[in-house]
Amino acid sequence: MEINILKTPKKYEDKAEEIVSTLFGLLNEILPIQERAVLRMQRMEQKQLTLAEKSENLSEIMEKCKAEYAEVIKGKCTEKEMSLIHPAHIGLTAEYAYIKGMYTVDFTMKKADTAVVITHYKERSSEKKHKFVLKLVEGKWLVDEVYSGYEDQRKWYYIEI
Repeated sequence: MEINILKTPKKYEDKAEEIVSTLFGLLNEILPIQERAVLRMQRMEQKQLTLAEKSENLSEIMEKCKAEYAEVIKGKCTEKEMSLIHPAHIGLTAEYAYIKGMYTVDFTMKKADTAVVITHYKERSSEKKHKFVLKLVEGKWLVDEVYSGYEDQRKWYYIEI
């Protein structure tokens, strides 16, 4: 993977590979959880279920997904990120499915304990991006904040990992 290093002093440039690898290791662990949840949702939608049955199945899918997420992100996210609901929702596609295809990565680090990684990717017909803020805590790089946005907009939307 090619990493574009932006607005980063020379003294931090050598941290890019380590930090980005740490982040993508986590995303690679999260992705199968998301894919299984999407598949369960698709199967549920194909069944002729009552509203109550759908609600019950959705609750089961979310609880299973939350338990799997909790196991994977433990020790890889700050307390701030861990305090959020993971995942808050299940979409039509896995949130990080793009890591299996085409995307670009920008890396910025201006302080010794904070790094920003932005991924740029295409989802269906939209060009999107994720911004991950990582903090150095007790010698480990942890995900502290995650944002989502569209390439044609400057606005970022705060989301959970």
